[in-house]
Amino acid sequence: MRWAVSFSAIISVALFAFHACQMDHGLSPADYQIKGKVQFFKGTAPENTDRIEAFALKEFPPQNPQNFLYLGRSGPLDYQSGREVNYSIDVSPTTYQFVGVIWKEKGKDWTLTGLMGFYTGSGSEFSFLPDSVVVSKEKPIAEDVNFTANWELVNKDARISGKISYEGNWPKQTNLLLLAVYPQKPQTDFEYLTFSNIDYSQPIFVDSSDYELPINSGIYQYVVLFWVGKSISKLSDMVELGFFEDKNNPGTAGIIEIQPGQALQNIDIHVNFNEIQFPKIVGRPN
Repeated sequence: MRWAVSFSAIISVALFAFHACQMDHGLSPADYQIKGKVQFFKGTAPENTDRIEAFALKEFPPQNPQNFLYLGRSGPLDYQSGREVNYSIDVSPTTYQFVGVIWKEKGKDWTLTGLMGFYTGSGSEFSFLPDSVVVSKEKPIAEDVNFTANWELVNKDARISGKISYEGNWPKQTNLLLLAVYPQKPQTDFEYLTFSNIDYSQPIFVDSSDYELPINSGIYQYVVLFWVGKSISKLSDMVELGFFEDKNNPGTAGIIEIQPGQALQNIDIHVNFNEIQFPKIVGRPN
């Protein structure tokens, strides 16, 4: 009798599960997607390439750069199939501030310094700032989110690291930071745009942060941190927050010379917000 009751209970549970599967629960997370194409240019894949993936972030820069890939990801892309590859990312309905493609080195964890390219909006291929993508019940699939990927951004043979410290109040209009390394200090907007050693991932509204940036071996005279406000419209709107200084001559830019395979440490930058002139549109916390 006990066996019969148990068997009956199992059948009841199975029938309930079957009918539940037939019920319309609305759109599942997999029904929301971001889709597009990644076009590769400049260079070839480094020999130490593990894989590359497209990804989507709800916030950028991420509050925790170490956990930035816990959201939407495409899975490995077949970058060896040609100069262009399709991707799709299963997401939830919301606004994604950053959609891009990232490279992973063999034997290393994911890091935003492996960023190869990102979506800058339709018709904005020369922009250097990300554009957002909206996925909603009315528009469950965001299509044609296309962008380019530059192999030269990840094909590096050296690296630098350091600490960025902040003094004073952050401007309320802060959007993101750009940490860039140049052979010489740029003099024109075009020269500012030619950076190939750059980190978009530095957190904002913090007291300090550490960084490690892969770069090409060579001589660099300008390691700089830029501030980007929410209302930026051109490169000249960026504000220099600070740069790596010559320890023997404070106030002047320090020069670094780095060899292949070398890792230089203590390339530090200090920012004092009280000494920086920001655009009038920028407010400060009370």
